[in-house]
Amino acid sequence: MKCIILAGGRGDRLWPLSRQSYPKQFIKIQGDHSLFQETIARNIPYCDEFIIITNEEYRFIAINQVAAFQGLVHRFIFEGEGRKTTAAITLACLRLAKSETVLVVPADQVIEGLEYKDDISRAIELSKEGNIVTFGMPVTAPEERYGYIKADGEDVLAFVEKPNHDTAVKYMEDKDYLYNSGMMLFRVGDYLDELRELSPNEFRLCIGALKGRISKGNSLTYPADVMNSIPAVHIEKALLEKTKRAKVVKAHFGWKDIGSLEDIEETRLKTSGDGLEYEYNCENTDIINRCSKSLVVANGISDVIVVNTEDAVYVGKKGESESLKELINDDEIVTKIGRFFESGRVVYRPWGRYELLVDTPHYRVKHVFIQPGKTIFAHKHVFRSEHWTIVSGTAFIELDGKEGLYHTDDVVDVLPGKTHQVSNAGDTELVIIEVSVGENVSEDDKVPTETLSDNKEQTYIFDALVRLNPTFKDNLWGGNKLKALYGKNCDFDILAESWEMSAHEAGQSIVATGRHKGMLFNDYLGTIGKNNWGWKCSTFADFPILVKLIDAKDKLSIQVHPDDDYAIANENQYGKNEVWYVVDCEPDSYLYCGFNRDVSREEVLQRIEDDSILDVLNKIPVQKGDVYFIKAGTVHAIGAGIVICEIQQSSNCTYRLYDFKRRDKFGDLRELHIDKALDVLNFSKYCPEKIDEGIVDGDGFKKRIISQCKYFECTLIDVDLSARILGVEESFTSFLILEGEGRISVHPIDDPEKVKEGIAFKAGDSFFAPKSRDIFEITGRSKIIMTRV
Repeated sequence: MKCIILAGGRGDRLWPLSRQSYPKQFIKIQGDHSLFQETIARNIPYCDEFIIITNEEYRFIAINQVAAFQGLVHRFIFEGEGRKTTAAITLACLRLAKSETVLVVPADQVIEGLEYKDDISRAIELSKEGNIVTFGMPVTAPEERYGYIKADGEDVLAFVEKPNHDTAVKYMEDKDYLYNSGMMLFRVGDYLDELRELSPNEFRLCIGALKGRISKGNSLTYPADVMNSIPAVHIEKALLEKTKRAKVVKAHFGWKDIGSLEDIEETRLKTSGDGLEYEYNCENTDIINRCSKSLVVANGISDVIVVNTEDAVYVGKKGESESLKELINDDEIVTKIGRFFESGRVVYRPWGRYELLVDTPHYRVKHVFIQPGKTIFAHKHVFRSEHWTIVSGTAFIELDGKEGLYHTDDVVDVLPGKTHQVSNAGDTELVIIEVSVGENVSEDDKVPTETLSDNKEQTYIFDALVRLNPTFKDNLWGGNKLKALYGKNCDFDILAESWEMSAHEAGQSIVATGRHKGMLFNDYLGTIGKNNWGWKCSTFADFPILVKLIDAKDKLSIQVHPDDDYAIANENQYGKNEVWYVVDCEPDSYLYCGFNRDVSREEVLQRIEDDSILDVLNKIPVQKGDVYFIKAGTVHAIGAGIVICEIQQSSNCTYRLYDFKRRDKFGDLRELHIDKALDVLNFSKYCPEKIDEGIVDGDGFKKRIISQCKYFECTLIDVDLSARILGVEESFTSFLILEGEGRISVHPIDDPEKVKEGIAFKAGDSFFAPKSRDIFEITGRSKIIMTRV
């Protein structure tokens, strides 16, 4: 199950604990962690991937707080402008398989109790029947801040907007009403079908917004102009108030939405960095002291809440803190003291964060935290010097043409005009105390210079070999042989494709071993740096290869892929050349590849319309072990009963010509792309390309090249006892295990008996090795496809 976390709220009502640049979901309000982090931790047992949606302004806060979870599979959606929950949920769902089950949770709620597990389980059962499931909370007070659900058992009768006080009192007395928690659970296909039918305009505009997304690493960013093209509508209005599929689980767990300072005291939340506080002769008075250097004393007051932080103090009547939002939005007040509303003393950056301990015009003291593998890139200062003390961790520092590793208690002096760059070269957070002295100690005195090292991130330490976990696709033609043959752990009823090595945004594999365990593959590739992919990859904008396993229980659509020129111009991605290796097949299985004679554009179009396109295609019987190279522009289709290993360019560009008028389990016809397909088709008679490379006998193994083109080279390795394969500097190495079990060990070329890395394997496993001159030793009877650029 996937978890969508809605974390885009602003920092208005919990001031001064929260600020506009540091909203309530991210402040450390649960001891040493935030509500956002607690939301992730609570749902880890139920969800295998987290999709975090927040405002682009909070990008670095979210990234840094997620870093606390080792091995967490996650991705981000950053909104340039928030457009309420319909846009957020829909943009996330449009990038998921229709069969995925999704749990949607806000990031600013306190939830307690073991009953949470039982209520989630019940919601999953209801979702399997095609329902959109919500979670209703027992009404305990006449709250005007919440929406309500009127229910009869698990049937939803109505969704009600936030009421006035008198109406809220009636809802509390009427046992049919529940608070609307904002949590939902559903299958993606059911949600999208309902939204398309009930709010077609919002659905259409979300589809259109996909074209404006910016993909980088494990994140998608939707700029403000793209987001503003989508109406700002809550999901209750767009879908839940209209659908007949809504169900509600009456929650048995403890729940509180944190929307005011009073809520913090009511739930007895612990704040981080508490100072001393004392109440004397007070009634109904609460003190929250976030400043460890000060004492707060309240004497002889009633119905008051006091909040003290490092740079601001709030004193207010109990129950009135929600009106802070009006204060913060008052232009006259903002002109005078707006900087206290905008930000606090903790600032997040791409490399980590810093806390401002002392700030004066001519000296400043910072507590700097740099995440593993991250870098403060090269820059210099004109008007100040800096003095660094390493508190903990390992720093790789490049200063004035010299470089070196620094550890706890080491000190570094940076004089004005000296270029410097600091990287975290360890596995733990790097902590530095930085003292700046000079005429200008602000962030304005920072002159970027040329990056001193060519790694995208200065990790320096990475594994010589990692195993990858795949991502799955449930296309309607798929079967279950990948589960039977390879034990693929997938909840889908149908498992059509297993993307074994993929950095493509349409579905990424996940690092399963080593220090980068849990990273999406593209994020991992960025962390180790493009130079470690091999020099042949230097000209590619993105990682160039995708490896997958395909189980065709039924025939695939008649389709074609574009070449690079067409795909880059029209789809903003690479074209697609691919090779098929037949892993298994039923008797009399076949595939289609190319035209059996020269045809014209007009004839192909006519044959699509009159259902006779198969008459002009080559129908080729297949056997286990057959190899076919499918050049871009070649019409093709895998037939029923075939399992294939496919190595291809990293592209998801497929143009369907003909799909036999099939519908998926949600009743939808699959989209055809006839005009684009006709643009790229090779209408000439098909001439197969053959590889005549012979078999090479090794010591305990045999190998032969099965495909070779300008994009990749694939070698089939049959291991009897063991095989030793030499790594190369020009390319990474991919190993896909087709049969057998054993172990891959990595040995330094200058010390062949030493083992740098060793990982056991079984059939269906996939491995990635960065460029190297290491020796890969494969032991155990097995059949493997090795791919390099």
